[in-house]
Amino acid sequence: MEMRRFEELARELAARDAGLAAALGKAREAAERLRSLAYERLEAFKAAAREADAEHLAQLAVGDVEPDEKHIDCIQFRVSRGRWELMCVAKADGKVTLVGPFRRGKPEKPCADHPLQGEEVEGALEDSLVRLIRTASQR
Repeated sequence: MEMRRFEELARELAARDAGLAAALGKAREAAERLRSLAYERLEAFKAAAREADAEHLAQLAVGDVEPDEKHIDCIQFRVSRGRWELMCVAKADGKVTLVGPFRRGKPEKPCADHPLQGEEVEGALEDSLVRLIRTASQR
């Protein structure tokens, strides 16, 4: 194999996506802020559950901010409890899509778009976290 072929491909794709790195940087910043919000809210929930002698409710995890699994122009993080998940996808186009809660391996829905930052997306994330906790805590 010739190395030049791959170097040329990299330059071609980089030219196609000019400006995407900067937009992804803004999306990453938004995702990091929203991840921090999710982590803080869930830590408060888990502490209260433990105080109420309900450790079984505290099995929630907030994943790392990482490149989106499906799209090159998005950044994501996941919140999970068992097989139940919620995804927060920050997009280079300036939107955030909240996905779920859904059962891993099942259709990833419901989905709702929000601005990249502000009270609207923060409130929607909190509402989605509550739905995840309630759904994943059913007997």
